[in-house]
Amino acid sequence: MEILGLLDTLESMIMDGSRIPFTKKLIVNEDKILAVVDKIRLVVQGGGGFAKEAITGKPIPAEKAQAEAEAPRQSSGQAQVHASPPEGGEAVEVLQQAYQMAKEIREGADHYADEVLENLEATSSRILRTVKAGRDRLAKTAPVEEKK
Repeated sequence: MEILGLLDTLESMIMDGSRIPFTKKLIVNEDKILAVVDKIRLVVQGGGGFAKEAITGKPIPAEKAQAEAEAPRQSSGQAQVHASPPEGGEAVEVLQQAYQMAKEIREGADHYADEVLENLEATSSRILRTVKAGRDRLAKTAPVEEKK
């Protein structure tokens, strides 16, 4: 019953929204709400089981996948347009593309972090040289008093 958890999440996001004074209107984070709605769509369309299969590598029996896909249609008394879930090969391909994109993003982030750290190191080195030069100049011009 993954959909019930998603609906609970959606409800809590709405309840946590900021109220506009003197109205019944609410301010919510549109991106977060839409992300949950997209997840609900995937679950309703039966795509959740196929994604889990591709990630875990354990095949889901066809009967169970079909039952997952038809369960939402049977529970609501209305006729619904139902998109067929992606084929097993398509789902795996989509996930592989997603993992490849994630890998490229991580590599880009690592490269950016390395550049930032390199600039920080160079700046820190310049500051350290300036501090040492200042202390050397002070040491030459003013004798340090000895402590008793």
